[in-house]
Amino acid sequence: MIVGANGTGKSSIVCAICLGLAGKTAILGRGDKVVKRGCNKGSVEIELYKAGANLVINREIHVENNQSVWMLNGRHSSQKAVEEEVKALQIQVSNLCQFLPQEKVGEFAKMTKIELLEATEKSVGPPEMYEFHCELKTFRTKERELENVCKEKASALEKFKQRNERNKHDVERYYEKKRHLDMIKMLEKKKPWVEYETARKELEGVKKERENAKKQLKTVRESQAPTLKKIQHIDSQLRPIENQMKDKTARIREASQKCKQKRDHLDSKHR
Repeated sequence: MIVGANGTGKSSIVCAICLGLAGKTAILGRGDKVVKRGCNKGSVEIELYKAGANLVINREIHVENNQSVWMLNGRHSSQKAVEEEVKALQIQVSNLCQFLPQEKVGEFAKMTKIELLEATEKSVGPPEMYEFHCELKTFRTKERELENVCKEKASALEKFKQRNERNKHDVERYYEKKRHLDMIKMLEKKKPWVEYETARKELEGVKKERENAKKQLKTVRESQAPTLKKIQHIDSQLRPIENQMKDKTARIREASQKCKQKRDHLDSKHR
């Protein structure tokens, strides 16, 4: 913390620290002009503690082309190399929880709890802490998305269940109709066989009746055989008599004819 009366150079020191650590002027909130008016260039040298050997950073800012010349431990370097060295030392001039210029106090006060937590993690925690936090946030976002998807699918499933319940009666009627149609097809296929079986049984019954009739006829014939023999014997005796009767009938007719002729002849004479 830098404390001092107004005009003693507190802001200049803060500005030099920010610019020397590869920070941008926007972090300071004091505009782009950082070199004293009337000077062509300005320079900053910062020495940072580092295990093994301290790190010395030099930055020379030229007003004419607004370019900077960087040096690390007395050797020319690039801004990117300086940024990497500063990052390796976990120095974050853009983090208000670690580096707070006077002009940024109001902005710091407006930070939300989440923003303060993230800035604190970056400031005092190991590098992977904020990465883990970001991954955790990503996982939480995905979890919420999956929860929403699950809710939508559960809602859709419930609607489908209700629709299926409404269609259940129609489905049952459809399957009942299908069973009846299948039964009709099966019965239609079975009908010729049933008709054949019925006709076969009727034929067997007729055959049995015919056999019984044959047996009865045979029995009747056997029982009537003596009578038939007598009838045949009588018929044989009647035939000569019938022949005689036929002859006598013919003679009678002939005699009657002659009598009629005689009568007619006599009648003609009397007239």
